[in-house]
Amino acid sequence: MSRQIIETSPFFSRMEEFGFFDTVEEHLPPEFTMIYEIARILEDLDHPIARALAPVMELESASDKDSTLDLVTVPLVPEAKEYEADLIRSVTEIRNIYPYQFLLPEEVFLQRVAERSLWMPRPRTPRNFRYQTESDRFAPDDRKQKVYVLFDTSSSMRQHYRIHLARAITYLFLKQNQRELGTVFFRTFDLEIGDLLTARDAPGFDRLISEMMHVRALGNGTSLQKALTMAIDDILHESQLSQAQILVITDGVAHIDLEQLRERMGTQIVVNTVKIGHARMHIDAKVIEDQVYHSNSEDALRLRELLQQKHDLESSLRSAAGQMRTEGLKSQLGLIQRQIDTLMKKVSEAVSEHYGLEIEQLSKIYVEIDDIPAAEMFSFPEDKIRELEALAEALLQELREEHQVEDIKRAAVLYDHLYLLMQYNKVDAPRLERFAKELEDMLDKILNRPGQDADDMSISDLERFQLRNMLEGGVSAQKYSLGRILRMLWLKAKRWWKARRQLRMFSAMTGRRR
Repeated sequence: MSRQIIETSPFFSRMEEFGFFDTVEEHLPPEFTMIYEIARILEDLDHPIARALAPVMELESASDKDSTLDLVTVPLVPEAKEYEADLIRSVTEIRNIYPYQFLLPEEVFLQRVAERSLWMPRPRTPRNFRYQTESDRFAPDDRKQKVYVLFDTSSSMRQHYRIHLARAITYLFLKQNQRELGTVFFRTFDLEIGDLLTARDAPGFDRLISEMMHVRALGNGTSLQKALTMAIDDILHESQLSQAQILVITDGVAHIDLEQLRERMGTQIVVNTVKIGHARMHIDAKVIEDQVYHSNSEDALRLRELLQQKHDLESSLRSAAGQMRTEGLKSQLGLIQRQIDTLMKKVSEAVSEHYGLEIEQLSKIYVEIDDIPAAEMFSFPEDKIRELEALAEALLQELREEHQVEDIKRAAVLYDHLYLLMQYNKVDAPRLERFAKELEDMLDKILNRPGQDADDMSISDLERFQLRNMLEGGVSAQKYSLGRILRMLWLKAKRWWKARRQLRMFSAMTGRRR
C-alpha cells in the first residue's frame, strides 16, 4: 500500500516532470518546490489568476485554421504520382526526357547525351503524413504550431516569487498545448539574451522543461526590444512553418520600437504577453526629449520642424536691424512657441500613457496578473495536510525496509518541501515538522551512517562529512543543499554500478565468483 501511495503521488510525479530528480548539479533554484504549489493554484480554473491567464494559455495552432487536420486520413499517394526533375543516368532514359529538349541542335543534343545532362522527371517516394498522431505527448510535425517563449530573468523577478510563477505559467502552457506544438523555442532575457533552447522531439521537450525549471533571476534591466528582434530573426530562419507565436513572460516595463517590430513580424508572427505585477516606468524630461528627437510619429516630426524654425528665427533675431524687423520676428517666435508648447504637452501625455507599455499594443493577447501572496500558496485544507502526512509515512516505511536510490531522492525532495511549507504555514507547521524531522533522521542514517546491507552502497569519508554538514539545520537554516545530496547520490550509484560491472567482467573471464 505504501508503495502505491508513493508511485501515484502527484507531488513526486510533478517533481519528476520538472526534472529535479535527475539533477546532479550542486545548486538547485531557491525554494524550487514552490513551483508545485503555484501550478496547483493555476490549475484551479475558478481562481482569479487562472481565469485571467485563460486567453493566453490557449494555443492558436495551425489546426485552428484547418479543423480537419486531426480528422482526415491523407490517402497513400503512389510513387509514380510524384516527381522531381533529375538528370538522365543512362542512354535508355532518353525516351523519358522533357520533350522540349528534342528541339536542340543535333550536335548539342548528342553532346548532352554523352554528358548525361538532359533533364527528365524522376518518380520519388512522396513525403506522406498518412495519419495524425493520437498521442497527447509532444509529437511535432511541419503542420503544427511553432512557439517561441521569451522568459524574463531580470533581478526584479526574484520579488514576490515571480520567477516561480513564470516557471509555472510556462510549464502549464507547454503541457496543456503539447499535442498542438510543432517546434518550441526558448530564450531568457534581461540585459543580455540567453542561449537558444529548442525542442523538436519528445526527449528535447522534456529537457527544455527541466532547463526552464532551473532558470534563475540573473541580471538588471530588461532588453525586450533586443529579445523580440532575436526571436523574430530565429523564427524567420526556420523554413518549415510560416506562422509562429511568441509568448513573452515578464514583470517589467521596457520601451520598444513598435513600428519597427511590427514591420519585422509581418502578418505571420503573433506576440502574446503575460505581465506579472503592476510595475510602471518612471517618465522624466529626458525620456520625453528622447521621444521628441527619435520618434517617427506625426506630432514628433511636426515638433522637430517647429523647433528648427524657432532656432532659425532666434538666429535671425540676433542679427536683425531695425525695430519693425525685430518686432516681427518676436511675434513669429511667440506664435511658434505657443505651437511648440501645445505639441509638447500632447507628446508628453502620449509618452506618459504608452511609454514602456508598447508591448501591450504589439500583443494580440495581453494579460496582466497579480502576484500570488505566500499566505495563499501555503494555506491548505485538512485533506491536503493528511495527504502530505500519508506520503511522508509511506516513504519512511519503504526506506526502513529497503534503501532504493529513487526513494532516497524522493525523501530529500519531500523533506525540502516540508521545511518550505513550515516557513510560510505556521498553523500546520507542528504537524509537518514531525515528518520533516523523521525524514531528516532517515537521510542522515542512510547517507552518514551506512550499514552493512547490500543496499548501502559505498560512500567516502569525505562525502559523509560533507553530507553531515549539509543536513545540519535543514532548509530552514539554509545549510542544506538538496542539489548536493542528489549529486552525492548520483556519484554513489555510479561507483556502485561500476563495481558491479567489474565483478561481472571478472566472473566472465575466470568463471569464478568473488
